[in-house]
Amino acid sequence: MKISVTVVTYNQQETIAQTLDSILCQQGDFELEVVVGEDCSTDNTLAICQEYAERYPNVKLLSGPHNLGIVPNYFRTLKECSGDFLSCIAGDDFYCDDHALEKQSKYLLRHPKVGVMGANGYRYFVRRDELVLGLNNAITAEDSKAKEFYFSPKYQGGVYFTPVGLMIRREMLQYVDLDEIIRLQLPVEDYPMQAIWSQYTKFACLPDPLVTYRVYKESATFISYDHPKYMQYHRGLMEIRRYLRDKFALQLFNYSEEYIQEYLFYREYLLYLHNGDFRNAKQLVDNCNLHTQKVDKARKMTANRLVFTLFRWYKVMILKKDLMSRT
Repeated sequence: MKISVTVVTYNQQETIAQTLDSILCQQGDFELEVVVGEDCSTDNTLAICQEYAERYPNVKLLSGPHNLGIVPNYFRTLKECSGDFLSCIAGDDFYCDDHALEKQSKYLLRHPKVGVMGANGYRYFVRRDELVLGLNNAITAEDSKAKEFYFSPKYQGGVYFTPVGLMIRREMLQYVDLDEIIRLQLPVEDYPMQAIWSQYTKFACLPDPLVTYRVYKESATFISYDHPKYMQYHRGLMEIRRYLRDKFALQLFNYSEEYIQEYLFYREYLLYLHNGDFRNAKQLVDNCNLHTQKVDKARKMTANRLVFTLFRWYKVMILKKDLMSRT
């Protein structure tokens, strides 16, 4: 049995060695392959990766003259994997159990209907230097509800499994058109891939903490209104919904064009609200032809500048409290 572990890394000179060490010390009855996608870092990350590739024959280093971005870089590493099972981890995360790959692969061998294995573990909140147990919930093959999670009318976003340490059967790749996702410039890889896999296989996750996931204030998972790519990120998420809707001919409300337009409208409105930009908020409302609950709420908020200002103050306080609790 062969297990391939992909590592995508960019400007992670402080953590990449720990990541690679945590993979190379994995124990079990399997052949290990490590495929590192180094994405043209501007720090010492490439040199560190080169050192590991020279020392360890089973470490394959992919690098190039141009920065690809997270999704193309990740897919590049996947295509170079030759293992029966494929696992993924970022260059700032690490395995905290030397038998992590063994435990996951043995579960997959015992449960042929499971194609996707999550990893439980710790969230390490870097800003406050705090380690919190609980990355993914323990789920058996019988309890797997990934398809319902993604394609239920109640689905509001997120992923079934945080992808750190995610392990899949190699045959899962046949269901995903990697080149198409790159061509469409979808902003994340985990959401569309897991949603597609949920149509064809079961998901499972062991209760054992296997990995540690570093959480930063600027992590894409917690992208804030102050991030320059805030709207680009949310437009990309809605493009994923369009992609899945067309791929599987979905007739769900939360994948409908009206839902998508309302979602993007409200995200942009909240951005203006956060910035105290009453003028553009009002213009956005005036130009919107939708008549949904959120749009009508925004119309009421911008009907009076004082109400808009008070609502902005309320939202800013809620946002600050939320960010402090997460980072």
